[in-house]
Amino acid sequence: MGELPVRLDGARRILLVKPSALGDVVHTLPVVATLHRRYPMVLLDWLVEEEAAPLVQGHPAVAEVVVSGRRRWLKHLRRPGEIRATLREMGTFLGALRRRRYDAVLDLQGLFKSALYLLATGAPIRVGLADGREGAPWVLTHRVPVPAQPVHAVDRYLALAAAVDAQEIVREFAIPIQPHDLTVAENLLANCPHPRVVLHPAARWPTKLWELERWRRLAATLAAEGAAVILTGSTADEAVVGEIAHGMQPPLRSLVGRLSLKQLAAVLRSVDLMVTVDSGPMHIAAAMGTPVLALFGPTDPARTGPLGPGGVLRQPLPCSPCLQRKCRISDTYRCMRDLEVGEVVRAAKQLLGARTEER
Repeated sequence: MGELPVRLDGARRILLVKPSALGDVVHTLPVVATLHRRYPMVLLDWLVEEEAAPLVQGHPAVAEVVVSGRRRWLKHLRRPGEIRATLREMGTFLGALRRRRYDAVLDLQGLFKSALYLLATGAPIRVGLADGREGAPWVLTHRVPVPAQPVHAVDRYLALAAAVDAQEIVREFAIPIQPHDLTVAENLLANCPHPRVVLHPAARWPTKLWELERWRRLAATLAAEGAAVILTGSTADEAVVGEIAHGMQPPLRSLVGRLSLKQLAAVLRSVDLMVTVDSGPMHIAAAMGTPVLALFGPTDPARTGPLGPGGVLRQPLPCSPCLQRKCRISDTYRCMRDLEVGEVVRAAKQLLGARTEER
């Protein structure tokens, strides 16, 4: 196993492998900035999956965004008529990875899928954290000791930058937004007075969700006090958000299913507060410098909480954080159900008050 730190001054091209969820991709942005400062003349590519690719595209420190269709491939491989074409596409992708002739690859994922990408590159230097799962550490040439827990994901990833001698940390969460995205956001928020509050009730884990009726009460209270309440989510969240908005007076502004990722970032940059469960958009808002009030239950804010202005509300239950997608306490979901609307309203008003003083 190679010694650390390993210096990459003679490298021509480096690949960063972090293909997964939106929040994880946002947490990787400081690694990109840190590597670019240390190795400004080295081409830095980023392998990311299709869902999160728009967040990375156009980043000034990234030479090329390498987009994997892994999730789509897995879906198509279940359809007999699409297997051959899918395998051909996968082979083309992996062959292209090999032809880029990377001098080094940094694995920030630490799973079987990322290990396959590392092997496909044929890179002579493969760096990753020593606690990777699913056999991922076995393909590494350099295993990086894991920072003492609890440690935020950002600092965990920055340990990999330090392992390749990039030790001057740049905590920069740059999401490149184009003028068109800003124009779209401006048009969608037209006639929305300040304070503007985004409510984002959606998350992939059932254990992260807050009850819909509580979202309705929160929205009604904020609207009654003069805030413009804006709802966000993907197309898959339309039914849920529709229940929250149904019959509300004044009507809530729903942007569900209407925004690209960069348009979402532009919208979040233009509002005064986001109230959300633990979600990818939570991290996008934090990256844009927007105050975030995050409702946490099964996950640990010390590891994946929003970085920036705002705050976190959670209940100090013995079972929390459990890091589980399914509640193990008789499906009570107490960690989220015990968060009262009044508590959230008070915290939101406090953050809005501080925001008003800044303006």
